[in-house]
Amino acid sequence: MMEDFRHIYVRLCKDHHIDPQECVLEKLKSLESGSKSKAVLDLSTNSLTPKTCAVLGKVLASDRAFVEIKFADCMLAEDAIKGLAQGLAHNTFCRKLDLKGNNIRGSGTEALGKMLRQNKTLVSLCLEWNGMGMLDNSFSVFCDGLGSSTSLRALDLRNNQISHDSVGELAASLKRNVYLRALDLRWNNCGLLGGRALLEMLQSNKTISRLELAGNNVPTDILKSIETAVQNNADRQAIVDENFKRTQTLANHIRGIEMDKKLQLNELLTTIDQQEELMRKSNRVSTHQIGNLQFALDERKGAFNTLAAKLSMAETELALSEQKVSEFNSTISRLKSEMQEMAVNHMNEMRREKEDRANEDLKFLKEISETQDKNNQLQNKVDDLERKCRQQQEQIYDFKEQITHIQSELTLKGSQFEERITQEKLRQKEAMRDFEQYKQKEMARMKQESEEMERILRDRISKMESAKLDMEEEISRLKAANISDKLNAEEQLSSVKHRLKSEEEQRHIQLEEKIRVLQTSKDELKSHCSQQTATLSQLQHRNSNLQIEVENLRRQMEEVNQELAQKNNYTMAEVAKVQVELNKSQSKLDQERAVHSELREKLASVDSQMSEQMLRHRRQMEEKEKEIVVLEEKLKGRELELVRLREEEAQRVQVLQSAILNYVGSKQGSSR
Repeated sequence: MMEDFRHIYVRLCKDHHIDPQECVLEKLKSLESGSKSKAVLDLSTNSLTPKTCAVLGKVLASDRAFVEIKFADCMLAEDAIKGLAQGLAHNTFCRKLDLKGNNIRGSGTEALGKMLRQNKTLVSLCLEWNGMGMLDNSFSVFCDGLGSSTSLRALDLRNNQISHDSVGELAASLKRNVYLRALDLRWNNCGLLGGRALLEMLQSNKTISRLELAGNNVPTDILKSIETAVQNNADRQAIVDENFKRTQTLANHIRGIEMDKKLQLNELLTTIDQQEELMRKSNRVSTHQIGNLQFALDERKGAFNTLAAKLSMAETELALSEQKVSEFNSTISRLKSEMQEMAVNHMNEMRREKEDRANEDLKFLKEISETQDKNNQLQNKVDDLERKCRQQQEQIYDFKEQITHIQSELTLKGSQFEERITQEKLRQKEAMRDFEQYKQKEMARMKQESEEMERILRDRISKMESAKLDMEEEISRLKAANISDKLNAEEQLSSVKHRLKSEEEQRHIQLEEKIRVLQTSKDELKSHCSQQTATLSQLQHRNSNLQIEVENLRRQMEEVNQELAQKNNYTMAEVAKVQVELNKSQSKLDQERAVHSELREKLASVDSQMSEQMLRHRRQMEEKEKEIVVLEEKLKGRELELVRLREEEAQRVQVLQSAILNYVGSKQGSSR
């Protein structure tokens, strides 16, 4: 990145027919040979020409290598400032810019205002030791750009000869700017009117949390009111940051809960799909069984049709026997009429029996499917209860974690407040020491700056003798002002000590009250958690009992299904036996016509057996119907109990939600 910057700079210099300055090339080469992660372009104390600055501005317009750029003490011309500002207006990577000690005024100030209007990434801007406030029109353009800036957070305008009128323009622009956090206006000429303008600005601007106004001849009462307004802004900003962090943590927690709910929903959908697949399989099995039964009924119909055909053949043979043997005409006609009546009765009985069995089979299949559906519903309800139990256990664990977190927060807050009290005491002691050191440093800095100005402007000594005398007078005046400021600071420190002591006592009382409220809420939560654990244990016990009962019902259903299969097999075997016996009787009719009496007896015995079997089958069917009615009543009782348990769980969940909402509301109220 550094090498690309240097190549672009050299190429643009060649395009504009400019010789690259050696100081810039040496600095870029040193950055290339140095650390790769160093992203600071420091060209301070180098005399740069306007053309070089114009080229640097074009390079910096598309630069993504330097986070911080320094042009301090370069004494840049107005055209050079314009070229840099035009380039930095389109820069999207630089965060800090230092233009200290460049005698910026007039058109340079206007260029910086336009740059602030367009730039969206600059966070810190240092303009110390310039003359931006010398021309009110140019400074108003700068203030307009500052009011439109949305990225700048810190602005340094020390020693810029800003008058009270310019401060009024600055305050008007800051009423529109809600992004600036720190402003340094030390060693300017704000005066009484400027202080009032800044105080009026702070009534509407609630984002400035640091404002330096030392050396501006602002009255002490206005300074105190400005300090209180700035401190209120700082406290408000700290509260806003804390609330933002809390909202972020709550949003993350809500996103985690939503993810868990989505996972649970996916699991529920998979279980529903599995249950639907099982239902489809059971339907396929039932349709297959119904097909088998239909096939068996068709076989029975074919057997009965064959019997009817054989009976008709027997009648024809009897007619032939009447022609051959006239002696047995009467007996044969009587037997024929009896056989016809018996065949018709038997066919009617078999038809009725077939229809009754078909109806009973359909009824059994419907009842079996209904019981299977009810069993699946019970299983789903049991799964729902288990899932709710797991959710309640997880909620209990969350409540326990919250209680421990609250206890740790209480202990931490107690220790933090004690540390804060001790730190406030130490800070008040160190404030006086820091003020003395600051006074000595300011005196040393003023002397050092005067010596530096003398070294730099050694060739202009003849012209600046009068300015030197003015500076000496200003130093004496500043000494007197420092002495008065010291006295005022001591008075302010005593008042601040008294105020802080009273505030700490009030905060201590408030914290004790909050600790007492939190202790009561903690005891209530403990009792509520114990109640929830007891209810959970009861629900688990009930759930285990319900699972045992469901298992028993499943076993009973399996036994009923096995018995039904056995009965069906038994009926099929009996029908096969009857078919064999009928075939034997038919063969006997073909072989010997004299065995009609035996055939009649056998038919009577078969009819009696079939009637007995039908009676037994009907009795068994009635018993099974009674058992199914009992099972249905038990299932209804279980369903009512499950509904009651679900209502109790819904009531408990509502109670838990109300308790959590009350707790969160009390916690937010205490934090406020």
